Amino acid sequence: MYDIDGNGTIDEKEMIKIIEAIYEMLGPEVTKSADDSPRKRAKMIFEKMDINNDKELTLKEFVDGCLADKELFQ
Repeated sequence: MYDIDGNGTIDEKEMIKIIEAIYEMLGPEVTKSADDSPRKRAKMIFEKMDINNDKELTLKEFVDGCLADKELFQ
């Protein structure tokens, strides 16, 4: 998890930037489907991990969410 603005949490805009950077590293074949867009991926991650619905992920929410989701854990 990378906190771009250093406030201790990640918001959806930061998550989109993180996913974009990951996709750029992995190459264009990763994002062939519109369902795999950084925006949609970020939304899915927040729906699963943002337990208190405050539109920010704490480190605990992120770690707990990754451990609970086999796809993200990999």
